[in-house]
Amino acid sequence: MEKAKGTLRERAQQLKEKRPGYGALLDFYVTVRESQVASRASVRVDSVKFKKNGKGLRADEGFSLVGKEDFPIDMEASIDLFRSLCRLGNAANSHFASQVEKIEQALHDGTMDLKALFAGGGKEQTIGQVAADRGLDKQVLSFLVRSSTRPSIEAGREQLRGELDPETWRKSRCPVCGSLPTLSLLRGDGGMRYSLCSYCDCQWKIDRLSCSVCGSKEPGALHYFCGEGEDACRIDLCDTCRHYIKTIDYRSLEESDPSLEDLATLHLDLLAAQKGYRRAVPNPWTA
Repeated sequence: MEKAKGTLRERAQQLKEKRPGYGALLDFYVTVRESQVASRASVRVDSVKFKKNGKGLRADEGFSLVGKEDFPIDMEASIDLFRSLCRLGNAANSHFASQVEKIEQALHDGTMDLKALFAGGGKEQTIGQVAADRGLDKQVLSFLVRSSTRPSIEAGREQLRGELDPETWRKSRCPVCGSLPTLSLLRGDGGMRYSLCSYCDCQWKIDRLSCSVCGSKEPGALHYFCGEGEDACRIDLCDTCRHYIKTIDYRSLEESDPSLEDLATLHLDLLAAQKGYRRAVPNPWTA
């Protein structure tokens, strides 16, 4: 853990020196991620239960092994982490701090049930309704819920590691949970391309010359752009579905936390939006 912590902090410092404007956001990400890693060490979850038609059939037919709602959640660990992240959020910025104050009051009054929010994969509809009922910023509440359950989701994903071959999946949605990717990664001498799941962080190989969102392989519909001086990061665009995905090229960058690299290049997302493209899965730190 100490080595991972040092690596994360070291890379964050490099990025802050290159792009000082991202300093506060990157510092916040590092503290949140370190809290999640610490929580992960104590997380205990039940065995993941497969759908009735069985894991083998689902994989053979091109379906994900499980759904988001199938991941078991360590409720106590998630609640503890939620409260820790609230304390960190108090120091993040005034808006986040005001939202945390409302959340903590609702928890104190017993008008908010964290276990209900964590259950069933943290459904956006449930989170949205709770936020609306209590005058909360849905983005902040969703961020806290998803960040708090991430260690449990990671534990569930690890249980399923041996149940599939991510090198042969080649589909747009995650082979584990069926979610869309949040990032694309390039590795190896040949530039093998992998998708990173937006929910469980599974990585699976996809075709290099295809849209990682809709799967289109029309050459005229696929193009990309890079920011000035952004050799290790680019935006892949698809004119078929009008989505974009950010691609991190680890052939010219030492392996690092993909989400950290994502946050340090949010200006590329702004450029893609200005060109009329949408990110398939909004970045939870900025949506």
